Amino acid sequence: MKIIQGNYKEMKNDEPITITMGNFDGLHLGHQQLIEKVISFRDTKHAVLTFDPHPSTILRNQKFRTLTQKEDKIQLFSSYPLDYAFIVDFNPEFSELSVMGFIEFLRSIKVERLVIGRDARFGFRGEGTIQDLRKYFYVDIVDDLIFNHTRVSTTYIKDFIQNGDLTSARMLLNRQYSIKGIVVHGNHIGHKLGFPTANIDYDNYLLPKNGVYYVRVFHKDKWYAAMANIGNNPTLNFTSEKRLEIYILNFKKTIYGDMLNIVFFQYLRPEMKMKNKRQLIKQLKKDELEVRKLSKS
Repeated sequence: MKIIQGNYKEMKNDEPITITMGNFDGLHLGHQQLIEKVISFRDTKHAVLTFDPHPSTILRNQKFRTLTQKEDKIQLFSSYPLDYAFIVDFNPEFSELSVMGFIEFLRSIKVERLVIGRDARFGFRGEGTIQDLRKYFYVDIVDDLIFNHTRVSTTYIKDFIQNGDLTSARMLLNRQYSIKGIVVHGNHIGHKLGFPTANIDYDNYLLPKNGVYYVRVFHKDKWYAAMANIGNNPTLNFTSEKRLEIYILNFKKTIYGDMLNIVFFQYLRPEMKMKNKRQLIKQLKKDELEVRKLSKS
């Protein structure tokens, strides 16, 4: 798969393509069926078109929590036999592109066929419609994917994750929910409790609801069972900013500055304010025992 990224004006392609386009945040089952439809056509090359950063970051002028970042999407796209992934720099100029300007962009990269959902919109303020596209391209409409009487969408999956329902999220993502983050210095409270944790800079990823989780962590070509705490540390060292801390089982290395891939498997309990440090340590030992059991099951 060839990755073509940058300003839309500088993107080039000389081969006719069938393409699907969208944010693809999470690349869930609904997105996957669009890609599978694209690669079912044999008369053109196959491509996806997406945007970076997420349009809401620019349009709302604020940090927007996502399920996937650019490198995640590239990795997920690469699992399909796609020929191209176009990643457009989403900036104010591109956001104000007229309907006809957007169509001319698609024509400039040799789009012949579009595979899209029934509610697809494009161009400035989403003014472009399917009927506009049909004047210039073959358009194939893919029906909505329904789960529990609701259309599968990134927003729907975010609701599951924020409620700690990792099972439903896993079903709709077709994989365990995971994020990546850099290990940064914290206050070293966990070390004093006998549970040294890696504090994670999770950038703009969406975190599951506050609580303790069984996770697995990938660090330098090896997987480890781990316990994650998400929250504000109500017992010791309270912080108004939500934190993600990882206690990796059977792990003694210093890893500040390293990247971890954190895969969420099971929600164990809510974050709780303990009476004292002794009670907190007792609960952490129970959590560790539960994680060790789950890692062997």
